[in-house]
Amino acid sequence: MSEAYKKQKIDSFDYYDPPENYQPPVQQLDQSKVIEAYKTLIMLKNHMFKVNLLLSHEEESSTIAELKNIKDELLLAKEAQEKEIASLQKTQDNLFSVNRLNGEDIDKLAKAYHEQDRKWYNAKLIQIDTEEQEADIQFIGYQEVVKMHAIFIKVQPIPDSKLFTVGQQCEAIYSSDGRYYLGTIEKVTEEGYHIRFKKNSNREIVPLIYLREAKKQLNDSKKMNFEEMDEFQVPDNLKYLPTDNEQQRQAKKKKIKAMKQTFKLSKITKYAQEKQSSWQSFSQKISTIKPDLGQKAESIYRQKCDQLKE
Repeated sequence: MSEAYKKQKIDSFDYYDPPENYQPPVQQLDQSKVIEAYKTLIMLKNHMFKVNLLLSHEEESSTIAELKNIKDELLLAKEAQEKEIASLQKTQDNLFSVNRLNGEDIDKLAKAYHEQDRKWYNAKLIQIDTEEQEADIQFIGYQEVVKMHAIFIKVQPIPDSKLFTVGQQCEAIYSSDGRYYLGTIEKVTEEGYHIRFKKNSNREIVPLIYLREAKKQLNDSKKMNFEEMDEFQVPDNLKYLPTDNEQQRQAKKKKIKAMKQTFKLSKITKYAQEKQSSWQSFSQKISTIKPDLGQKAESIYRQKCDQLKE
């Protein structure tokens, strides 16, 4: 970070998880062009938001028709801009945020992009200019407030409070450095969640937005016993929330799709195993009734001759 950030010493205990590094575009790309393309996309989305707002209140039919024409033009421009971005960065993945900011995002947790470090850090939204699509943000653990464009800010969804109860392990943001660490919820009050961090036994009171499920619990939820499920069920941590933005919905959609494929595969595998087991059982029963087909059956006449000789 900048020298102003570096002056503030971070606590000496080890990080629980590795830095969430930003993966920059390849060097051959003109990053300034990519950034401007993203800003243009946000501008188009902001104009579309305003048009939709006007449409929801307009009663004059001629004005409504005009607004609908403008909306159609904006949709075409948005699609063209998305193709332009994909062409510039040589990938369909979004390197920056493609979601506009709104007034309700104030005080929420966000991932903010530090251009010098080329990394995303946890930050809090202090003030938002919806017209210019800019916000004042404060990196958690630092005092400096920085103004950023919406493309450098990924607003995080508000966690489900039902996932965090007293005695449960979770990961919480440590106020001194803005990073997530493993901790235990000791108490829940109006002030927030009382967390005891595992690495240094420090205690802090943090808001709900600073919490996330522990990685072990997330991994356990991934290890679902599909064989015991009659039909696929979406796990709670992948259900859509009203606070999810489009990027978060798409990420959940991909995970759900992958889990459905795993579920189908497990069912196919289970069916094949049951068939194989059934056939093996049948074969064993047959072998006790019929002679081994690999050996020649003894003639009944030969048996009679042997008896006469005796």
